[in-house]
Amino acid sequence: MIRRLNYTGRIKIRRGDVRLTTREVDGVWAFDADLRLKDYELPADALVFVEAYRQTSWMRFPFGTVAAIHAPPLEKRRLIEFDSVEGIRFRVKVTQPHDEHILLAAADRIPLGEPEDDANKESLLPVVPFELGDELWQVDLDDEPRLLVNKSASADWRLMALSPVFVSLVYPAVLREVLRSVLASGHRDTEDDSEWRSKWLRFATLLPGVDPEPPSEDDGEDAALRWVNDAVAAFAKKLALKEKFFAAWHLKEGG
Repeated sequence: MIRRLNYTGRIKIRRGDVRLTTREVDGVWAFDADLRLKDYELPADALVFVEAYRQTSWMRFPFGTVAAIHAPPLEKRRLIEFDSVEGIRFRVKVTQPHDEHILLAAADRIPLGEPEDDANKESLLPVVPFELGDELWQVDLDDEPRLLVNKSASADWRLMALSPVFVSLVYPAVLREVLRSVLASGHRDTEDDSEWRSKWLRFATLLPGVDPEPPSEDDGEDAALRWVNDAVAAFAKKLALKEKFFAAWHLKEGG
């Protein structure tokens, strides 16, 4: 029988109280975690877990209790289920001491790097190397949006993903696909910082000239499409993507 976690009344752990970094150990990535939980009103003997996930890959690591946070040995913190650290997200869960299925506190979708408080910006679109056959890129919307880049298409896939030609051709298409998916789901809230769809809508509403209120479902598909197109056009204009593309293309032709 599958037991579901009970999320009722859980405490939200602030991002600033969680710091996750990685290091390479014998050719395999491992992680370190700095968890600050003593200021929360949690039972001292509540269990602490850190979970790493990306798409269908998932690993769980016990970190002791709230009063005695204790990381597993380094060799048991290796991220062996992942071929790279790109796009990995983490969760921190605190559960009842005698029933780990009752959730007391949590933080989710934590990226690697320096701690950040809830007001800080985070990347809306992680870029992840992936085996895509003959395709150069795809948008993955299984959990939260990620840009998958063909890891065998270039000797340096990161450099390719940052090149002006790639950015100017791909990123407007990504924005269009994500926004259309969000509106098609019926989501219109722009204020929920724990929800990626709200963050993407808010990003679009802050672009110059874009209506700050996404069209309602009652406005119909045509209104939604116009709003998305306005957002993509404003994004391209703000970043001067046409100019960047032609400058890079002409430089390439001249070389």
